[in-house]
Amino acid sequence: MQAVIISNVYLFILAIVLAILEIQIEGKNGWAMNLPTWRPSKVNWFIKIYKKLMSDREVTGYHITMFTFVLLILHLPYAFGQTLNLVNWLMTVSLFFIFVILWDFLWFVLNPYHPLKKFNKEHIWWHKKWWAGAPLDYYLSILLSFIVLLPAVFYYDAGYLITWWAAQILFFIIETILIIWFSLVVLKIDNWKKQ
Repeated sequence: MQAVIISNVYLFILAIVLAILEIQIEGKNGWAMNLPTWRPSKVNWFIKIYKKLMSDREVTGYHITMFTFVLLILHLPYAFGQTLNLVNWLMTVSLFFIFVILWDFLWFVLNPYHPLKKFNKEHIWWHKKWWAGAPLDYYLSILLSFIVLLPAVFYYDAGYLITWWAAQILFFIIETILIIWFSLVVLKIDNWKKQ
């Protein structure tokens, strides 16, 4: 359990750093709106698939690069000798799906241009579909993070992965509540424009 907590806290800190980096890069303009980034003019099969996976959001070189960077970071333990097998790799893919939602939400938690009080579809144009107060992508990504583990759970009788997954979600929720509190109470980020 200690290893799960340490790796979870490490990933949470990484998500905070990436969210802050992205805030510094994008500023008040979400989804790389004003960045000088590659935006494909022709829609080929790869772009069509990518766009569907991204809920019809615009494809940008910036986002392809950032998502690839995160995948590479999550696979770094294998470069340093961790055993690459199906169970470990499915855990990595599961973490990726959880991580991108965490990283995206922390962008809003820590972004003075998009305070949490404006976390809705009226103010966040690039998340097109919402359900129960959050982008539909968040729910789908969390569901995918669970589904990718099922082959290992059934084929390798690795039922512990369900507990591992639930622990990851629980710890990320607790950490997110703490960073929201820090952002609102200590940083007073929702009131920066008034100061």
